[in-house]
Amino acid sequence: MQNTTDFPTKTLKYDPIIYSLETPKYHLLQFDANNRFAGWVFNFGKLKINSINVYNDEQFVGNFIVDGLREDVGGHVPSIAAAKTCGFAFDIKISKTLKKVLFEIVFDDASKEPFFEFDVANAFSQRVYFKKLRQEITAIHKPAGELVYLTQGHYHVEEYQNSIIPGVLNMRQYLEHSGVDLNNIHSLLDFGCGSGRYLVGWHLIAPHIALHGCDLNTTLMSWAQNNLPNQIKCLKNNLIPPLSYPDNQFELIYFISVFTHLSLNLQKIWIQELKRILKVGGYILLTLHGEFYVRNCFWQESDKIEEFLSSGFIKNASDDEGANLCGTYHTPAFVEELFQEFQLVGYFPNGRINQHRTLFQIAQSQDVYVFQYNGNE
Repeated sequence: MQNTTDFPTKTLKYDPIIYSLETPKYHLLQFDANNRFAGWVFNFGKLKINSINVYNDEQFVGNFIVDGLREDVGGHVPSIAAAKTCGFAFDIKISKTLKKVLFEIVFDDASKEPFFEFDVANAFSQRVYFKKLRQEITAIHKPAGELVYLTQGHYHVEEYQNSIIPGVLNMRQYLEHSGVDLNNIHSLLDFGCGSGRYLVGWHLIAPHIALHGCDLNTTLMSWAQNNLPNQIKCLKNNLIPPLSYPDNQFELIYFISVFTHLSLNLQKIWIQELKRILKVGGYILLTLHGEFYVRNCFWQESDKIEEFLSSGFIKNASDDEGANLCGTYHTPAFVEELFQEFQLVGYFPNGRINQHRTLFQIAQSQDVYVFQYNGNE
């Protein structure tokens, strides 16, 4: 049963359309052939999504029902009954001459809104490059399903592997939209790298960058050290600094869904440590739980939602720092204050770029921030 009417009236702006396009991945699109477009979508609000209209450029292709059973999604969104049946799957023929596939949401009151676009022309122009990436990635070891579960919450090794290229291409978009010239990035750190999923992607698309990763999890670090390409250097870190890197080593540090599982005090401590190893002029990219996550996780606790909207930050009751059970939530204003020694150069609410939904998110519906460190001015 939906419970959105009990939420406080004071709100921030967030995208209530929660979704995942699972296939086809951008680099796996097949031309002059049918492609299975499959995933899930629901509205975090009163209106239910009934179906999706699809257009090849401006030509209407068809209307496809959204009603597939997705208990895996619904289990995470108890306040929205429709999340349990939010799956979709349909085939569309993609020709080489097609420019874009346009997706449109149809709600149960017959209202509509744009969903997202699939840039077919751009994918076709990069088909030779994508073929090269596909060939290279097959030669890199993949973790077993049990290891995939530790970072992704599922056991699907093929999905894990297929998500690498779209994720890193999306991260590159965030950086470029923030004014970052990747030609000037020569050393990066994946802080909380897990099994090195995105490091593999950077290894393929930006081989000039020296790649480093660190993580709390001994099992994941052992696997990464023994299975990733030799150019990727991984080490285990502790819950509390320091890291073993020298001062001013990196031009880029990113951490995907890491501060989402650390207390505010630890976040502040780590910011100082990351500042130490970041070069002046370097960048930080991170993802955080925003308002959607608060309204979802605390849907029966209106006082917690009001506390978040008033103070800009809340943490759940778990003290298991660094683990998935520990959750923290930030407003944009609070984040800017938290990173007051940095300049905000990119903010992408719910992962959107210029208010457009991205095809393949780097962290499900999380807010993405890019900061530049200009030294102690």
